[in-house]
Amino acid sequence: MQQDTLPSSSDMNSPTEDDDMIYIGDVEEVIETFNSGDVEDEDAMEEDPPEQGDAICVFSGHKRGSVFCGAVTKNGKLAATGGEEDKAYVWETSSGKIILDCIGHKDSIIFSEFNYDESYVATGDMNGMIQVWRLADKIRIWDYNMGDATWMKWHMAANILLAGSVDGEIYMWKIPDGDCKVLQGYGCRAETGAIFPDGKRIVVGYENGVLRIIDLKTSSVLSTISSASGHSSTITAIDCHPDNNLILSAAVDGKTIISTSSTGKIISVLQNLNNGEHNNTVNNDEDAESVEGNGDSNWVETAAFCKDPGFQVAATGTVNGEIFIWDIAKQMLRQKIMQESGISKLLWKGNTSVLLSAGLDGILRCYDGKNGECLQSFTGHVADILDLYISENGEKALTTSDDSTARIFDISSLS
Repeated sequence: MQQDTLPSSSDMNSPTEDDDMIYIGDVEEVIETFNSGDVEDEDAMEEDPPEQGDAICVFSGHKRGSVFCGAVTKNGKLAATGGEEDKAYVWETSSGKIILDCIGHKDSIIFSEFNYDESYVATGDMNGMIQVWRLADKIRIWDYNMGDATWMKWHMAANILLAGSVDGEIYMWKIPDGDCKVLQGYGCRAETGAIFPDGKRIVVGYENGVLRIIDLKTSSVLSTISSASGHSSTITAIDCHPDNNLILSAAVDGKTIISTSSTGKIISVLQNLNNGEHNNTVNNDEDAESVEGNGDSNWVETAAFCKDPGFQVAATGTVNGEIFIWDIAKQMLRQKIMQESGISKLLWKGNTSVLLSAGLDGILRCYDGKNGECLQSFTGHVADILDLYISENGEKALTTSDDSTARIFDISSLS
């Protein structure tokens, strides 16, 4: 059948071969498309691999959309990542070879992580579909649909999987049996949660700023930090101190708070970015000005206690690119670091004073937490870094990004 084809023009060179003509129904629309540069050779795009940058491995198995989450095994040899295209994969960090395609999800993956002995990997999506896969034979051994989910975590010493819901309930499953316990909701979104190192309790942060410490065995609430005395808006980050006694929390209200796990008593409001209040002593006017933050649109997105027993500090990172290193004993500011972009996640490398920062400019930065010096920057991502994970042996860091890739960086030399 004879069809209309794009007419030749002295003002435009056709980007296609003669035997690969573009058929149109509206000439003006196609000319506009060409002029805007939206038409690309898809085959050429697929053959063009992403830039390696400083990564030792670039995983491009996620064909489109953001890669939201990731984890690596203790020895750093396998990674599990999930993303916007409703896909999760387990792959080799040396080659990027896919060893497990976690099919069956219908929404964006927000959780992909190995259990404590690395016999299972769990994947979960925003719609609440959770699947557990046995790595030995790559078989799906359990699945459950809990409804809209906000976060998921493996217990650090047992085959127990926990998840928070939009309605506020906390689900706990014993894997692979699937025995389920549901902890009471309070009519408010369970925004985030952290399991204490003792494995017996969990602290949950809610959309209204409330924090609850819950006994996992009895399901009883041990203590509550109310929005009247603590945070007044959505909790963005929680971490538990290695000694099980302290909680570090941050929220959209700009506050960073240290409280006790036993009674819920607030020990210190380290800072209130939105009001310019800060619990610290600074040495000069420049530091005093910078520590107040950058106005009412700033908050702490990520927080982490250092696990070095000889270096009792915590780090917090803001959406405006500030990193604060806090002396826990004195409840004072020790270091202030400004980086060129907002921060999505901070992690300490093992029990060292090396702090890794995932930047919204696509750069992974490594700092000496004692003096604030930038030890190394790793480049390669061309969009926001969304997640960061460090292998237990301290050799590899995994990053996931809005650029549809996940990357492995060698951090073994940093100490």
